[in-house]
Amino acid sequence: MTKETLLILLGILAASISFKVGLNKWLESKPESVPPPVVVRPNPPQPVQLISSPQEEKAKGEPKAEEKKQTPPPEPQKQKEDLIAKNTKEKKTKEVQKTQRSKNLTAQKQATRKEVAKQKKQAEKPRREVKEYVIQIGTFSSKEKADRALKKAISMGYRAEIVREGKLYKVRVRVKTDNPKKVLARLRSAFGSATIKR
Repeated sequence: MTKETLLILLGILAASISFKVGLNKWLESKPESVPPPVVVRPNPPQPVQLISSPQEEKAKGEPKAEEKKQTPPPEPQKQKEDLIAKNTKEKKTKEVQKTQRSKNLTAQKQATRKEVAKQKKQAEKPRREVKEYVIQIGTFSSKEKADRALKKAISMGYRAEIVREGKLYKVRVRVKTDNPKKVLARLRSAFGSATIKR
């Protein structure tokens, strides 16, 4: 063998190796495609004819011009049409999913913005000082009624006490809060009256 022949063979070998490597990389990067499903369509049933005359048989032997024109498309054409229909359906499905994801992301962003705005608003509000208040929730002439109000206040979670002034029994609660108006409204709805004493 001559040097030229060896060089040609080496060049062909190098080219075929690089071609194979490139082809493998291309096949790996290409998404796996599922072959289209096989569609089996049943043939329409043929009408059964009884005995016919020789003239009818000659007429049957030669297909009419209309029948020649209406031959069904070949199978590869049907498969191609089915594949195109499937691809179109998949694209529409992907577009709908993409649109839905986009809407969800937009809704999440809006919710996040609202939450951030709410947190900023709360941070901007001046913090009120928590103080202890003594609130009188009732004045009673009988000890039994005062005891009932005391039990009700305790069941609501307040520290309560009865103070006797003369012949009257006054029920008072001690509350630590930064919003006394809110506490007053709650006590008034439960007991009918409530006033701050200290």
